[in-house]
Amino acid sequence: MENTQNLSRADRKPLSRKVKKRAVTVTVAAVAFFIGFVTAVPFIWMLICSFFGSADELFLFPPQFPDRLHFENYAAAINYMNLWNLLKNTMILVVCNMTLTIASSISVAYGFARFRGYGRNICFALLMSTMMLPWVVTMVPAYILFSRLHMIGTFLPLILPSIGGSAFYIFMMRQYFMGIPYDLDEAAKLDGCTAFGILVRVHLPNCWPILATMLIFSFNGTWGDYVGPSIYLLKEEMFTLSLGLQRFKTSNYTAPPWHRLMAGCVMFSLPMIVIFACAQKAFVRGIVTSGLK
Repeated sequence: MENTQNLSRADRKPLSRKVKKRAVTVTVAAVAFFIGFVTAVPFIWMLICSFFGSADELFLFPPQFPDRLHFENYAAAINYMNLWNLLKNTMILVVCNMTLTIASSISVAYGFARFRGYGRNICFALLMSTMMLPWVVTMVPAYILFSRLHMIGTFLPLILPSIGGSAFYIFMMRQYFMGIPYDLDEAAKLDGCTAFGILVRVHLPNCWPILATMLIFSFNGTWGDYVGPSIYLLKEEMFTLSLGLQRFKTSNYTAPPWHRLMAGCVMFSLPMIVIFACAQKAFVRGIVTSGLK
């Protein structure tokens, strides 16, 4: 009888652990779903507002859904904003900044991670200290510098700073490179591979998660930048999408056409959402593994 009771107790323990684990999983999933839903509510409401027939319907209380989907709001926003010209200017900045920033960050991080030299750690510490410097501190000196170089009114002040890379990207890439065993470098050297060849043929194929993370950050940062273009771009034909949306909002002196403005905001936000959704797994892997050595 005692043996039977002991066996029944032993069988209950794993079951109770499974129940507790399942309860924790369900609780975490419920909390995550609630937080995600609360975060997504403004974007969902923006999408709904883009289909209203007039701006007055957005301010009805209690809120109502549109009687039908007014897709003409998107066509009106495209025509009024001159969307294709804004998209062209934005893509010029996005492609140039992404290319220069990622290439520079990879080169600098590879040097810090793989090459020995006197004062290497001191230089890396100085580089990391620039992350504590707010961008508003350098905004006025940078404007004075570009003004004296006669670059105001061009894309150059928004592109040239990317040549030096980003301290945050350099930190992530350095941590990732330091997690790759040195045995791979030695094997590649025995095969006659140069330092640049080791970077291109050995390290970069193993760095897709961190590269996807850098791509997402760089794309979103340039695509949604408003302060930089508003300072350096003076002509309307050079405006980016963020400046075009602001001009669309302030061009009507009576009241902004909110339903059409929401349609423009949906088109502005859609590429960032799509890129993050497509590279989500690689993005999470890059953030997690960049801190591992």
